[in-house]
Amino acid sequence: MPTTSTVRQILSDSEQGLLPYLHHQLATEEFAHFRSQFVFHPEESSTDVNSEARSPELQTASLISLKFTIIVDSHISADDATILALEFQEKIDSCLVSWSQKNKQLLSPVTQIKGSFGRLEEVRYHGGFLPGFSIERQFRLQYKTSVAATDNSNSSSILYKPGEIVPESGLYELTGPRGGNKGQEVTATKGEPFPPTPESGMYYKLMTPTKHKNS
Repeated sequence: MPTTSTVRQILSDSEQGLLPYLHHQLATEEFAHFRSQFVFHPEESSTDVNSEARSPELQTASLISLKFTIIVDSHISADDATILALEFQEKIDSCLVSWSQKNKQLLSPVTQIKGSFGRLEEVRYHGGFLPGFSIERQFRLQYKTSVAATDNSNSSSILYKPGEIVPESGLYELTGPRGGNKGQEVTATKGEPFPPTPESGMYYKLMTPTKHKNS
């Protein structure tokens, strides 16, 4: 059975996902006086290996962009409309922080939110143009994704990067960043550094340790 990616769970899960949470918040009485259209665009910015421990896990930081359109009633003055849009932005930021503090899949809550705040102008809405504001909020979500282990019972689940010192002599297989045998094996000697991999993002995993004869 295919598994749901971690980032999709974080963004779309019906119970804990960011997008359903925001949709729910926008439908509450607290946001009733805001006329807004919610749009989002997630963009993964970087993937880094957790360097604190040799672990079959990847620590990922995804840059998320949320775009909002606020449509303003024509009888509202430009100054009042600007204040309304700023209040909307403030409440959205508060919701993002609150959600991140409760989501257990994140390594840390959102602490910094950046973005842009457009001036009052004609914005596209349902195929036409109406007076309003375009607001964009950007922030990073940090989480871990597990690297799938192979079914070989003799394999170690610990992954080693090129250049790390070989902890035990033996036969090591090359794996991808999310697990999976690449069909290449290397004999490595204890105390020597692991050689460079053919492609970036590959790791070494012990398959068969060298058997030492009794002296």
